[in-house]
Amino acid sequence: MSDGARRRRSKRNKDQEAPHHDRWILSYADFITLLFAFFVALYSITLKQAGDEKELSNTLSGVFDAVQKSIKPINVGEPVSGQPESERLLEVVPKDEVEADNPPGEIEGRSPLYDALSESINSQFPTLQSDGQVSITEDANWITLDMKAALVFDQGDYELTNEAVALMIVISNILQSYPAPIMVLGNTDDLPTNSTRIPSNWHLSSLRASSVVDELVYRGINPKLLAPIGFSSENPQVRNTNEFARAQNRRVTLKISKRRDDNLYDYLFN
Repeated sequence: MSDGARRRRSKRNKDQEAPHHDRWILSYADFITLLFAFFVALYSITLKQAGDEKELSNTLSGVFDAVQKSIKPINVGEPVSGQPESERLLEVVPKDEVEADNPPGEIEGRSPLYDALSESINSQFPTLQSDGQVSITEDANWITLDMKAALVFDQGDYELTNEAVALMIVISNILQSYPAPIMVLGNTDDLPTNSTRIPSNWHLSSLRASSVVDELVYRGINPKLLAPIGFSSENPQVRNTNEFARAQNRRVTLKISKRRDDNLYDYLFN
């Protein structure tokens, strides 16, 4: 083989083995396409918040159809708008710093027990509901009576205050006329306890719920209809971001069934 032929063959082999330096253009094109889709998707979400559902649907369909036309599209999953359920807890500040949210919608036709509780508490303690220390709501299955911990207990304690005992007397008188299964739920904020006799918020929330149950039984409520449950800080109403918010989460709740039953155990488990 001549020297010229060897050189031509060697050159061809080197050309075949040389890497193609322009392959990055394909990945770069995919990246730019997806980046464009991302920003258009963000724009589309703002359209949804503005209420333009039709334009949102058309825009998202066009964007993600276009992404599929790239040479090798990357699967980025379903587009998500809004917040996940766990993020829907509100951050709250006192009412004079922000407008109050819309009150929960009322259901048609109040139950007699709801009316009796609301009227009796308002007549005996006129400011408790207006100040937010006590709230009463109902849905199809339950009447919920929320009491802020600052009303019912001293700080870090589980013994009922004098005002709480007076309130339990009024509530017990009504509940005796409308016997039903009742769960008493204790809730705390997320700060640790500073007491050697109460080692955790689990203990504190359970002891507080039990104190309310003890008082209701002492006032004549059938113990078979009652059960205390401590939730510690695991069932907040709002995010524990400031002292005002934590005060909303420190509470005791009476969940009163609207269905009659002889005892709570059968109601829950049979």
